[in-house]
Amino acid sequence: MENKNYPAWKHALLYGAYIGIALIILSLIFYLLDLYTEKWISYLSYAVLLGGIILASVNYRNKYLDGYISYGQSVGVGFLSGFFAGILAAIFTYFFMSILGEDYIKILLEAAEENMLATRPDMSDEELDMALNMAKRMMKPAWMAILALLGNALFSIIFALIASIFIKKEENSAITPE
Repeated sequence: MENKNYPAWKHALLYGAYIGIALIILSLIFYLLDLYTEKWISYLSYAVLLGGIILASVNYRNKYLDGYISYGQSVGVGFLSGFFAGILAAIFTYFFMSILGEDYIKILLEAAEENMLATRPDMSDEELDMALNMAKRMMKPAWMAILALLGNALFSIIFALIASIFIKKEENSAITPE
């Protein structure tokens, strides 16, 4: 054990940076390999986020808390790690969309149109145009960054709540009579 009083937010900030950098690298790889419209890509990003949250909580438990962590502490460290990663991802999304936005948005809108027509082939042209215009308005760098942050925060709390069930390890300080 190093320091039992080490603040959880500092640990979460460090692991959030690791997770955020991993998500950014993953996004760049997907972009360079032209895979960003594939549906399975988001599952891989969620797996990285979940893995990072688990690592952050387990390492905090083992390194600073003598191998014991309450459910609440684990949720806190996990969520904050994911949230800090989300902040990095949102900043990256903003700059990425600002620089490569036109081409990227055009490809995303084409994929959205294909998806809409596949799920609702009876959609009229007016409905399709209205839906695409709505999607186009949401695909501004600031909106995309906000949505990335909110989505990351939502999945971070869900993953932290679930993972902490298995990570928690409370110290049994009660003395049992012989």
